[in-house]
Amino acid sequence: MNNTLSILPSRENPRLDPAWVAARFDRVAWCYPLFETAFLVPKSARRSALDQLNLQAGNRVLSIGCGRGPLLPEIGRIVGAQGQVVGVDLSQRMLDFAQRQNERHGLQNIELLRTDALTYRGTAPFNAILFSFSLTSFGQPADMLHHAWEMLAPGGRMVVLDGQLPPSSRALVRPVLPTIRWFLESTVLGDPDMEPLVLLKDLGQPVNVAHMRGGAYFVAQVIKPG
Repeated sequence: MNNTLSILPSRENPRLDPAWVAARFDRVAWCYPLFETAFLVPKSARRSALDQLNLQAGNRVLSIGCGRGPLLPEIGRIVGAQGQVVGVDLSQRMLDFAQRQNERHGLQNIELLRTDALTYRGTAPFNAILFSFSLTSFGQPADMLHHAWEMLAPGGRMVVLDGQLPPSSRALVRPVLPTIRWFLESTVLGDPDMEPLVLLKDLGQPVNVAHMRGGAYFVAQVIKPG
């Protein structure tokens, strides 16, 4: 396996190309956890996202852009044998890591699918949907959110864990944004220009937000009326 990061010229919104996105994440699947350390992702971030899902036994849960699926085993244990967990991702190598992890935990209620989340439709509505460091990797994040919203059951919870440029620092980093964008496109694909919390508010429901690291990371929850 070639573990060298491919350095290619940045182009306009390459996240619109599923094959490009899959290839990028395939290349970094082996070392992806190292980026969370390098980017100072708070250790409590995933636990906070899990708490905001407010899961119950028997729930159906969808993880969009699940990657290596670090939260999937815990989600699977909470929803139990009567529940179901579906993880979708474009990267087969990311899913391979997730599958090996699930096998180690002996879980039978987790299904992993290599597919474009924008075209995926579950067989029934989901009680909870999770974006864990994935929303800012989509070329059409607003479309992805609305598609996920349609799959969410009334009363269901959508939770987004992600990073963003803190509003207070946007003007300061503007001169180096091309470099930041190149680095992100070569690694974790996050879009430095995206304002994910604004997109969430466009769903028309209250957004409960917990900020971390001075606003660089957040966990946001939106509940679908029902």
